[in-house]
Amino acid sequence: MIIRIKTNFTCILIYSIIFFLIINFRVLAGDPPKKVDHWRINLSLSPFYDSNILKYSEKYIERFNNREDEGRFHINRIDDLTLGYSLGITFTDQIIGKQKSIFGAGLDSDAYTYNSIKSWFTYNVFWRQYVSKATSFYISYSYIPKFYVRHFRDDDWVKYYGYTPIAFKAYEFSKDDIDFWVHHTFNWKTTRIRGYFSYMKYFLDEANTEYDSDDFLFGGKIYQRLTKNLDINAAYYYITSDAKGYDEAGEIRETSDDSDATNYEHVYSLGFDFKMPKIFSLKNDISIDAQYQRAFYTTTNYVELDPLHAGRYDYNYRVFVNYSWDIFKNFSMTAFYHWMGRESSSPSDINREYISNEKDYTQYRLGVRFNYEFRF
Repeated sequence: MIIRIKTNFTCILIYSIIFFLIINFRVLAGDPPKKVDHWRINLSLSPFYDSNILKYSEKYIERFNNREDEGRFHINRIDDLTLGYSLGITFTDQIIGKQKSIFGAGLDSDAYTYNSIKSWFTYNVFWRQYVSKATSFYISYSYIPKFYVRHFRDDDWVKYYGYTPIAFKAYEFSKDDIDFWVHHTFNWKTTRIRGYFSYMKYFLDEANTEYDSDDFLFGGKIYQRLTKNLDINAAYYYITSDAKGYDEAGEIRETSDDSDATNYEHVYSLGFDFKMPKIFSLKNDISIDAQYQRAFYTTTNYVELDPLHAGRYDYNYRVFVNYSWDIFKNFSMTAFYHWMGRESSSPSDINREYISNEKDYTQYRLGVRFNYEFRF
């Protein structure tokens, strides 16, 4: 708790400094304020249904329904009705020469109706800077104070208390995330590219510090306009996750008897955005994006020591369907259906079924998002 309080204070301090600089940048630079300053406030509400909030496999859904595994389940139901909401503020001006600068900060949250243990939120700040009309870069920082994954058996507690309810411990993390990308529109205007880099730092709860990790993402995305109303996009990302792999003083990953979740991942995505004919003079469009992710775990631990990760590989699938339309000026609405699934396995007969039972899942979210923007 002390760490989280300090981190929150740091975030608040960062936000205050950035907000102060946004307001006073021109004065500090010796330039008089201009009337072209442009503020925007975005408000968003998103009620949706989540079919599997903890990404449970069929094995654990059945155990939950049968009231088995006392101590594992700290939820009231597998699915839930959720209210997502966000608040964002941006400031736009020509601060560096005649090029546009955009500063912003925001808060996003998902509040679960029947399972408040799953509710979470994140803070973020960002800066987007144009270096020409065609090229810009973006840098952001976001922080999640607490994210609940689910309860797992803690092997260290099993040694002392056996397979009893007390041996289940919450798996929670906080996360720092720094994102950077560069965006360029080519002269012919129909092709855009974007290069990505991200650094993510995960801090686990006291019972799971062996899962602390440093994650890096590298990738790129290309956008191509095919017709006046049809855009397509394709992307590739490479992600590495370097897990700590030990939880006691004097240990190192190579001599630890703890799990090692170090892995790398390939992510491929393809999507399109189609502007539909206007309905009652209202703009509307549909977008569909699909992702295929392949993850490989690299621990050298024996299967008997780390059955969840030794030889493990994951196939992850994502499909996002969104239909949006403008209700009136500054107010829009999006209906969405998002489907996610994972298949996990291992080349070893020893842990193949175990991994599948632990990590396979399917999940979908169905809902609507309302967005309103104030400009001043």
